[in-house]
Amino acid sequence: SNFLYLLMKALKDSPLQEITLRKYELPSGLDRDELARKFLLSIGLLQPGESRDIIVAIFNMLLKSRPEAIEMSTFIKNLNEKPGGSPPNIRRQLRRLRELKLCEKTVAGYKACESVSAIVENFIIPFIVNQSAERLKDYAAGIDNA
Repeated sequence: SNFLYLLMKALKDSPLQEITLRKYELPSGLDRDELARKFLLSIGLLQPGESRDIIVAIFNMLLKSRPEAIEMSTFIKNLNEKPGGSPPNIRRQLRRLRELKLCEKTVAGYKACESVSAIVENFIIPFIVNQSAERLKDYAAGIDNA
């Protein structure tokens, strides 16, 4: 019964959606790899100081192959020597990118979205950031009214 209580509490405290936002300096003079790294840091898909930045390598592979798709075997072949390059972790990172619509799974494999700017403008800001901010306002009002 203690396990059930902990499970119910964990489910109750699980977020419906989650995003971390970080603001960095303006992106001037950065190469494509560093731009991708700062972008992923900015939206919380990479943590500051994280050495296992396999998600950056995956995202860069997707961006460089646009508009072509990449098969899972290609990711595994190219990334298996890197820290965090195990097949289950590659799949997990691809799932995280898919959740934010930064890539999609197709019959041919995984492919990057056509426009990162469009995804930020049309999906991440309205459906994740703004909805999270609205819920934050609900909790703040609840605190003030309690």
